[in-house]
Amino acid sequence: MKKIISFFMNNPVCNFLVSLLTYVFYGLVIGISAFPSVFLIYTYLTNIKLDSVLSIVGLALVTGVSVYLFFIVSLIVFGVIERLLVIGFKKGRYPVTSGIFARWLLYSGLHIILLNMVLPYVSGTVFAKMFYKIVGCKIGKNVFINTRGLHDAYLLEIGDNVVIGGDANITCHIFEGNTLILDNIKIGDNTLIGAESYIMPGVEIGDHCSIGVKSYIRKKKKIPPKTILMSVPAVPARQMAHIIKEEKEEVKI
Repeated sequence: MKKIISFFMNNPVCNFLVSLLTYVFYGLVIGISAFPSVFLIYTYLTNIKLDSVLSIVGLALVTGVSVYLFFIVSLIVFGVIERLLVIGFKKGRYPVTSGIFARWLLYSGLHIILLNMVLPYVSGTVFAKMFYKIVGCKIGKNVFINTRGLHDAYLLEIGDNVVIGGDANITCHIFEGNTLILDNIKIGDNTLIGAESYIMPGVEIGDHCSIGVKSYIRKKKKIPPKTILMSVPAVPARQMAHIIKEEKEEVKI
């Protein structure tokens, strides 16, 4: 398997063909997702003549409904296919020549399409939560997710009464030394994840925690319950020097 994958990766012709087939696959998934919306517009156009202002207004309304119908259907179709692609995925280290990595690349490309095409428009809604559940994310009760940045969510567990702020980035994968690393992330009950926070694989956050805006939590860190974690805010240089001076004096005492 390693030799076959290496051959396809290093051979320009094979690489081109694999890329082409991959794009065909992605196109089919998008087409399936768009079918109900296209069918709705087609049905309207075949039954209504555009010979009045009212019929044109009707077309505009049908088109608008079709856009959001596409969003909802895409979440279901992409979610199911992504879930099928990651069957058997577990935390661990996978070299670029492994079958798991090849499947992960296919999954990742599909997810990036949804990440840019649909998820920005449904963040914070029940539909986004539905998508993450389809993919395999374990989500507790009364959870509010106001971000599209839950990556490899099949390895993510979110407790009850959790709020995840806008543009928070919670990723269950990293890439180091030509190796894909997958690991679980667990967020405890009654926890707040601040906007634009970045949480890496292997992190466990306890119950009743508050993770401040733009906080960065490195891989495999364990955050104890009731922890308040803050990023470093912008402070005037003189004020910072004064704070450091006071801390040094306290240490001496």
